[in-house]
Amino acid sequence: MECECGQMLNLCGVDEVDATTCMARFSCEPCGEYVGIEGERAEIAPLLPHVCWSDEAQHVLNRMPPYVVPLYRDDVERYAQTTGTKLVTFDFLGEAKNQGTVAWSAESLRRLERVPPGIRAMARIELERTALERGMTEVTVVLMEEIKARYFGMGSTQTVS
Repeated sequence: MECECGQMLNLCGVDEVDATTCMARFSCEPCGEYVGIEGERAEIAPLLPHVCWSDEAQHVLNRMPPYVVPLYRDDVERYAQTTGTKLVTFDFLGEAKNQGTVAWSAESLRRLERVPPGIRAMARIELERTALERGMTEVTVVLMEEIKARYFGMGSTQTVS
């Protein structure tokens, strides 16, 4: 992308607004201008010059032991390249870990956003683990309700097979 002054814009970072929306931040060093572009991940990805990590995904990476970081980064970026993904988000980390075997329905992603941040990661892991154990390819709202009922005594008691 090019600035009004004719110089190329540099990518500063990518923020995850919610489960499906991101904001890419660009700057122009010569004139000092900044621009942010918000949209769905699929709309933002073509604007990125290479495989980029969202700030949230980078935060997960930064919290890992230093000796694990290069291995983990390589695995995730290799999976991103095989799937043609240019944007590594928090959600993509889980997909990369499972090599894409568990997807999330749009409604289940929206519901996951309503889970308090302190337990969201644990809930995601448990839901994906349960889906994998059952041979499911997608985390659904029905599965979420079942897990919620099992752990918190809330929601429906329907079981998914």
